[in-house]
Amino acid sequence: MAVFVDKPVPSERPTGIGIAAYNMSLALSRRGLTVHFVCRGEANKTVWVNDHLVVHTVRNYSRDNLRVALDVIKKERPEVVHVHSTAALPSLLLGRALGRAVVVHSHGDEPLRPLRPALMRKVGINFSHRVVAVSEATRKDIINHQRVSPKKVVVAYNGVNIGDFKPSGQSPEVLAKYGLESFERIILSIGAIQARKGQWRIIQCLPAILKEWPNLVYVNVGRPYDEVYQARLRGDAERLGISENVRFLSGVPHEDLVSLINSAWLCVHPSSYEPFGLAVVEEMACGRPVVAFNVAALPEIIENGVDGILVAPEDSPGLTSSILNLLGDASLAKRIGEAARQKVATKFTWDLAAAQLEGIYEEIVSNR
Repeated sequence: MAVFVDKPVPSERPTGIGIAAYNMSLALSRRGLTVHFVCRGEANKTVWVNDHLVVHTVRNYSRDNLRVALDVIKKERPEVVHVHSTAALPSLLLGRALGRAVVVHSHGDEPLRPLRPALMRKVGINFSHRVVAVSEATRKDIINHQRVSPKKVVVAYNGVNIGDFKPSGQSPEVLAKYGLESFERIILSIGAIQARKGQWRIIQCLPAILKEWPNLVYVNVGRPYDEVYQARLRGDAERLGISENVRFLSGVPHEDLVSLINSAWLCVHPSSYEPFGLAVVEEMACGRPVVAFNVAALPEIIENGVDGILVAPEDSPGLTSSILNLLGDASLAKRIGEAARQKVATKFTWDLAAAQLEGIYEEIVSNR
């Protein structure tokens, strides 16, 4: 099979879609499927990762992806062409024209602007044999917004490598590296700096939280996608007198990220929209209790009060009280964290995702 995504491999630059597409492909290769993974990269090269996974990186993806796709499809003759990003959809159309089974993976059905990528996504969905959604919430959005037959859209949840994201003790070296060693408690969120991720909601809650936990720090790990929004966050923290208790980190290496998750007392995700919530399952896999808003796919991941806490959208008092409850009750935080780890291990792993995908491929190929 051939997988196409306009994102780098995670080792070059981690992105949500890139991490998902690569790890699904790696898990499929462990099941014995030969996977040609075509993605954006720093140089044009081909690397065998194992006996069944070969990565083709394309430096100028916009210009050269169709040429590389044609080479791979004609030479390797994959039965299935699986596309993970809008910019890679021409590869799906090429696969369809060459008589292959084609699948488009939807990592969210947010409105795309300008019009051209929105039209590309619509065409790709129409020409695909199956649309794979990352959650039931995303599946419903696709059916309603794209006017697609429910029979065409299936769900395969994203996952996590539970051997990588796992509970461990705090790392004094990592805490010192990021200037966090002097704080008694850490609240962590992971997400790009953009308004829909909701970091401003935590900033608003912090003054009340700091009254009870003055030696606490809020840390967000994520790329500054919206610099205007980030400046607003910093300004709000300064105005509220809490700037010394707020940290924004970007470019954090993977191993440091796992250590930071394990150093957090709890994790918070007040997003207004989450097609899945990859960071949430990574944190849960580390045994951290997660507080999130009850929106989109998050109720599919978290069972309120059992393996996480869900708060009604716009409920800032509820967010504050949920955080304070976990900060003040170590046994509650431990119980929820352990249940979260167990949930992820049984429902949200890349191996489970690969098994679902293999079943989807077999059904498409046998019924064409």
